[in-house]
Amino acid sequence: MYRSLLTDEEFSRALHFGSGRDKNGVADRLESDGNEIVSIDPDSNGLEQNPSESKVKGDGQRLPFEENSFDLVFSEYVFEHLPKPSAALEEIDRVLRPAGSFVVLVPNPRHYYALIADRTPFWFHRLWFRLQGVESADDDRFPTQYEWGTFSDIHATQFDWSLEQFYSFPGPTSYTKPLPIHFAFTLLDRSVADYPQFHVAYIARYRKRESVEARQPTEIN
Repeated sequence: MYRSLLTDEEFSRALHFGSGRDKNGVADRLESDGNEIVSIDPDSNGLEQNPSESKVKGDGQRLPFEENSFDLVFSEYVFEHLPKPSAALEEIDRVLRPAGSFVVLVPNPRHYYALIADRTPFWFHRLWFRLQGVESADDDRFPTQYEWGTFSDIHATQFDWSLEQFYSFPGPTSYTKPLPIHFAFTLLDRSVADYPQFHVAYIARYRKRESVEARQPTEIN
């Protein structure tokens, strides 16, 4: 769904915010003749593995770009790692052109997975994924903050953006599959299926307004 939304976007220059090594090839699927995708990440190792032609090492909370630089900014599973997500959102607003889009995929800090992850040490996260046979556990796991990304956060943006599309996903997650009580977690996810404020992840598509006229979002659960 996330890739589908991005594919539908028309842009000449886009920013892959917190791209890392782009392990899922998101940016690669968007590149075509005439457009440019800039990948930015603070992790040198991730950028070295990123196949993008345009790469910048930098802090998403202090973007090294001029105002109105991009038609599209997109980010997947990054905001849960930011200590000051409000600063990152302000920067995205600054570099996004009028009528430009911001598409974000983020886990819900109120879901049980995020609550458990927030209360366990970082070394345990890496160990957990190694036990599941994830070879890139050390490359793709970073400390989490969970300072932004709730249902309320996404619907209460402070910028001159309209929330045009919103998707929520109730689970279940794959993280509990190795546990003998995975069935219980599955039942829990099903019990909150009609309550998006407790879903595991969200996708939001914002449009920076050219005028002050408000638009109503399309919500799909």
